[in-house]
Formats: sequence, C-alpha cells, structure tokens
Amino acid sequence: MAGMGRNLLVIVSCLVCVSAAAQQGGVSATVQSGVKTQIATHDRFDKQCRPNRVEISVIAPPANGTVSTEPKDIVVKAQNRYGDTQPSQCVGKTVAGVAIFYQSKPGFVGTDSFRYRRSNPDDANDRFNMEILYRVTVQ
Repeated sequence: MAGMGRNLLVIVSCLVCVSAAAQQGGVSATVQSGVKTQIATHDRFDKQCRPNRVEISVIAPPANGTVSTEPKDIVVKAQNRYGDTQPSQCVGKTVAGVAIFYQSKPGFVGTDSFRYRRSNPDDANDRFNMEILYRVTVQ
C-alpha cells in the first residue's frame, strides 16, 4: 500500500452517496467548526480484488476551510452505494482506499462548499469518473 496510497492514486467508491446528483446538486455534510472531519471514503478494485488506480483532485477549494486526503483501508461490503452487488470473492476483504477530510477555519460557522474530481486515468469510461460538489454546514 505504501506506493499506492502515499501518492493519493487511490481506489474509488464513496461512503456518502455520490451519484449523478453529486455532479448536479451535490452532497452534504455537517461538521463542527475547526474540527478535522472525515466526510467521504473512496475505493476501487477489479473482480480479483486488485486496486484500480484513481486520482482525486480538488478543483474548487472551500473558501472557509481546507480539504485533505489520507490513505485508508476499507472493507468491501456486499453492495456498493448504488445498490450494485460487489464481487462475492471481494466481500469482507480489505482494500486500499482514501478518506477525504474537511476542516473549517477556527471559529467559522456557516456554509462552505468545495468540488473535487475523482477519475481513473487508466479508463476514461469508468462510470465512477465524476466531479463531486460538497456543501458543508459548519456548526
């Protein structure tokens, strides 16, 4: 994992539901002011449970905070967020992934937003290639 996760060339699938609606209306999260909070995870793998390379890039940073990513091991569930059945040989296995974090500026309270792109540079037609808009409520 050291070579893959450290370069943030990661595997993709999101803990928070991000579909076509994510590209249009976005997804949301509520966080506490000044606290670094995990808001999404991504993983991507093939039918042999081998990771597929995915790039995560922030294309519109938040105005009132920061976005960061960290490698994360993720256990494959029987169904992904879209309700698709995962390969049975991968269910329960741990795959390398990435977590996305948001942290507001200290004392900021209100609404912030940012946009990032996840893409598979080896497959331009990967159905998980998309831009994701996050609206963050900071309390």
